[in-house]
Amino acid sequence: MACLASHRSGESSNQRVLPTWWPSKRGPRVLSEKAAEPAVETQLAASHISKYFGGNKVLDDVSLNVRKGEVVSIIGPSGAGKSTFLRCINFLEVPYEGSVSLDTLTISVVNGKLRNSGKELAALRRKVGMVFQSFNLFPHLTAQRNITLPQERVLGRSRREAEQRALNLLRRVGLEAKAHSYPSQCSGGQQQRVAIARALALDPQVMLFDEPTSALDPEVGTEVLAVMRQLAEEGMTMLVVTHEMRFAQNVSDRVLVMVDGRIIEEGSPDIVLMAPQQERTRQFLKAVLRE
Repeated sequence: MACLASHRSGESSNQRVLPTWWPSKRGPRVLSEKAAEPAVETQLAASHISKYFGGNKVLDDVSLNVRKGEVVSIIGPSGAGKSTFLRCINFLEVPYEGSVSLDTLTISVVNGKLRNSGKELAALRRKVGMVFQSFNLFPHLTAQRNITLPQERVLGRSRREAEQRALNLLRRVGLEAKAHSYPSQCSGGQQQRVAIARALALDPQVMLFDEPTSALDPEVGTEVLAVMRQLAEEGMTMLVVTHEMRFAQNVSDRVLVMVDGRIIEEGSPDIVLMAPQQERTRQFLKAVLRE
């Protein structure tokens, strides 16, 4: 834990100077001020999620409640089930058991079978944006068209309305000049920012990020982290699977640790990352901080 502690206190004599993009510890937010009030309701709830791949149980009765505007980081070793859990929330992977609720809509699964209509499932997916490890952009479409096409197909927006929304979002992620560029003409960080803009174009209530910087070198990944920090500051509800420990520490409201398909520890970043209660969490953090 000493490594993280030195980053926070500045006492380490060989601490490198962090670049300006690095997310500083967020100041008080409305969410933090209201966290103890009964009026704050759960926006997203995943209840008793279980998932098998063949005979391997990759998620074992996982439950999570997320408040509106909350940023939750999910950390843990590879193979812990983090990405699968994220994909179960928007049913890119159908759980074997469990339910996901977003506001008043609940989608349930029993013995691997959906209990809801396709229309209800589509309604939930429209409210949940997702950004993947790979950018998943259409290579034959420009950055702008990658963002306009889903709006026209999913939301029924006109081409003109979708183009205006796309330009506004590209401006928001610092890529207005790349509107007419193809993915091959953009860096990895730029492509991931286009992917974020594409997800935001559908006006989601919740954003899921599945290790969005894992395919990028650290310098390029900073561009993506800066955009994610901005979204957090603006109050977007976010679930982030990440190995970026400083992002988890400085931007998250809560950190979960997953191991072997279970959440073994959760709490504020200061507690989980600085003073973890579980020995398995301490082992994981020691290994991560050595890298």
